[in-house]
Amino acid sequence: MFGDPATGGTQKIGFLLLGRFSMMALSSALEPLRMANTISEKPLYDWTILSVDGNPVQASNGMENLVSSNINSMQRLPMVVVCASYDPHLVAASNVRLWLHRQARHGAIIGSLDTGSYVLARAGLLDNYRATIHWEALDAFAEEFPHVDTVQDIFVVDRDRFSSAGATASLDMTLYLIRTQHGPDLARQVAEQFIYAGERDAHAQQRMSTAQRISLRNPKLGKAIAYMADNLEEQIATTIVANHVGLSVRALERLFGKWLKTTPARYHRQIRLERGRALVQTTALPMLEIALRCGLGSAAHFSQAYSGYFGRPPSGDREYTRVSF
Repeated sequence: MFGDPATGGTQKIGFLLLGRFSMMALSSALEPLRMANTISEKPLYDWTILSVDGNPVQASNGMENLVSSNINSMQRLPMVVVCASYDPHLVAASNVRLWLHRQARHGAIIGSLDTGSYVLARAGLLDNYRATIHWEALDAFAEEFPHVDTVQDIFVVDRDRFSSAGATASLDMTLYLIRTQHGPDLARQVAEQFIYAGERDAHAQQRMSTAQRISLRNPKLGKAIAYMADNLEEQIATTIVANHVGLSVRALERLFGKWLKTTPARYHRQIRLERGRALVQTTALPMLEIALRCGLGSAAHFSQAYSGYFGRPPSGDREYTRVSF
């Protein structure tokens, strides 16, 4: 399990870099391991950087990262971390999924950084596990993988699976690994070396929702927005929303006009289209399925509404080529 003492005293980890991975997420995971070795003066952690074919991998910032080996040369690793970011659909190829399955059969503890969770879920390795992913992909991820218990925590550890939302959340997760394996004192010293005094609990939220932010200023409006966000698969009459929050239709419309410069009906349509855009950009779901999940009836109606709001059809936002699954 994650956090158990490593065999032989050294935790060996394979970091699999996939195209356009997050350099910040990778550094936030690697540097604490390096510092733990330095402070303890022991080889507590040993890592190998992998790519699918052994060639350098370009990160999302354009930098190429050298690797030690390709996946086929590593038959068995005690811990594997999948590093991804943009367009995880493109890198969740069958050879990657098969290799991850082999590692799982050998008993590897398997985790992810940023959108690496998508690759694990696409391989079926997160079914009936809790997991997280970067907040931009969170809703679409939950839609596409209903057998995964998706949460918005900054990182998740569930038995022999773990995931972080990326960026500095990877630092929190790695500090948690160090703390569980080698105690709080070492984890604190590592954090201090990175001038990081506010180590966060796993259950910290990645960001406040619009409803949460609005609720701080106007609880009634925040409640209305939360209700709309929970009911995106159908159009909701303003009277129903008003009744739900205990306001008249006129009073609710005044609140939306004052705080959001729009009407309740237009706002609800906006967030349904924004959900649709997230599904277009981060999943391989058919357009009809996306239209139904956004309460827009048909693919044609969805495309027309989408084009009118975003200025281009949904096909223009689906920028990746489907890989063979």
